Amino acid sequence: MLEDYVVVIGGANIDIIGTPYSKLIYKSSNPGKTNLSLGGVARNIAENLSRLGVKVEFITVLGSDSYAEEIKRNCNELNISLKHSLIIENERTSTYICINDETGEMQLALSDMEIYKYITPEFLKEKLEIINNSRVCVVDTNIPTESLIYIMDNCKAPIFLDTVSNSKTQKIKDFIHNIHTLKPNIMEAEILSNMSISNQEDLDKATDVIIRKGVKNIFVSLGSKGVYYTNGKEKGYVPVMDNNIVSTTGAGDSFLAAVVWSYLNDYSIEKAAKVGIAASSITVKSKLTVSKDMSVENIKKYLKETGGRK
Repeated sequence: MLEDYVVVIGGANIDIIGTPYSKLIYKSSNPGKTNLSLGGVARNIAENLSRLGVKVEFITVLGSDSYAEEIKRNCNELNISLKHSLIIENERTSTYICINDETGEMQLALSDMEIYKYITPEFLKEKLEIINNSRVCVVDTNIPTESLIYIMDNCKAPIFLDTVSNSKTQKIKDFIHNIHTLKPNIMEAEILSNMSISNQEDLDKATDVIIRKGVKNIFVSLGSKGVYYTNGKEKGYVPVMDNNIVSTTGAGDSFLAAVVWSYLNDYSIEKAAKVGIAASSITVKSKLTVSKDMSVENIKKYLKETGGRK
């Protein structure tokens, strides 16, 4: 019998962030500091899952450069398997470069993510056995539209989909189906439902539209207001309990990883939402995209302290 595992399919990036010491001067060299870190929605979810004790088979695509070596080294340290990933010779590993102003607000960014075109339906067909034998298949929308459709058409495992961004949500708005769990924000929910959301009635209608398209559970991120969850029958809100925020980067990725962990433990949709909020609350207290404090023990501790334990 195969060991239980979760398949994660999607992006693994190197993020390079530059912040000047004083007011940003355009068309000039600005003294400042740079920070290189590992990113990519799918990679972040894979790391969070690993820190929650889940065995992960990560399917991504890397180039043949030093950035790829850094991602491989990190995955090896975290016990995240890359044996089903692609390595493309003479290609660049996905990279995101961001220039902030002196306050840390992004002013300009460039993303080089062309390499994901290699995650084709033909490639995924070769991996279908490992995908279908997983407990859960987590996918982000960094991969091509036709590949996302192929997974929705052929995956027998429950699909947990991260929409990533407004522009990438557009890729699937007319094709979404066979999704167990979806985690959009309000704007992404508007795109998927093709309606504006300005109040509770709108939110109920929009999520009903998305469920009718073929989604079982929806967790709509409301930013500082927490999360709204629904499966068409049960619905509710879980607020953010802690305002001690260092960085919100990666909070959504940890939320979805915690929801996957909740599914593996047969939790209700309400408890899954609470566990997700607990995970994101741990994440926002760290400068890192994935907090080194992420653990089942710390999630349970947070739930106990906030009264979120059922």
